Amino acid sequence: MGLAAKLSFSRDRLMECFFWTVGMVFEPQFSELRKSLTKVTCFITIIDDVYDVYGTLDELHLFTAAVQR
Repeated sequence: MGLAAKLSFSRDRLMECFFWTVGMVFEPQFSELRKSLTKVTCFITIIDDVYDVYGTLDELHLFTAAVQR
């Protein structure tokens, strides 16, 4: 996706995210699922970094409420 290059403050934890998915789905026939889950967990990590670095308190309250809904 190239987000790590554009968002220099975010963590680039591709291998960590992949190992999480290997722990959840280790059977060889689920390789495509592992790829997809790795992308999702990396995207969640980037959202968390944006939340921590750039969010104002009011924006964070709105975002948290939207996620909880």
